[in-house]
Amino acid sequence: MSLTRRISFDKIYEYNEKGALGKEIFTSFFERIPLLEKALRETEEVSGIGYPPVLFEPALTIIRYPASTFASAVIYAATKIEEYEEELQPCVVFSVPFVLFARQETLRAAAAHEFLHYVYITVKLSRGNYMDLAGERLDSIEVHQAYDDTHVVPPEEWFGRSELVTLIKEVFNPTVRDPDLERALKERWIERGFPVRYASSEEVKIKLPITEVARIRLDGRIVEKAKKLD
Repeated sequence: MSLTRRISFDKIYEYNEKGALGKEIFTSFFERIPLLEKALRETEEVSGIGYPPVLFEPALTIIRYPASTFASAVIYAATKIEEYEEELQPCVVFSVPFVLFARQETLRAAAAHEFLHYVYITVKLSRGNYMDLAGERLDSIEVHQAYDDTHVVPPEEWFGRSELVTLIKEVFNPTVRDPDLERALKERWIERGFPVRYASSEEVKIKLPITEVARIRLDGRIVEKAKKLD
């Protein structure tokens, strides 16, 4: 199956039609897509499992934490339960400015890292462990980081001895620290007036529609492999 058929650009076109992105950003974004596709394919190859549907958030999302007036964090990518092709599915949502300005190695690490979230969510849903997906309130950056660290599966179990395991640990140490990326986001996105969305820490947690859990499409290959790893 073509990978392109599992990537949705609908929100990109929507923002562009509203004039929120501009020709330069719109064109540059699509010029970067081959790099992202390469990262997705690499994750598929080393795991032997298809990547989940990929969506995009055009606005730069900045999380503000209630425990500190001055604490905030940028969301580069997230794994969520979304409606996709008339089904509820775990999907990976990449930030458009992240795709635009991140180094290729950072894109590779982020794609692989989100895949580990995707596997974790799939396994927990398949076993009915819904409360494990909720976690505690994310009132601070430290708590949010702990939540992120515990809501993934061990990369060694799903990627073997792949270089991706080392890359993930290098890039997420414990979070993505990239001064060049941070500078680009500030100077080439925020200061130029491109879309920015401020959100609460609770908004980034997985929204699990309990009454519709039966509708969520899960990858059987992940479920079977998880059983073998137990």
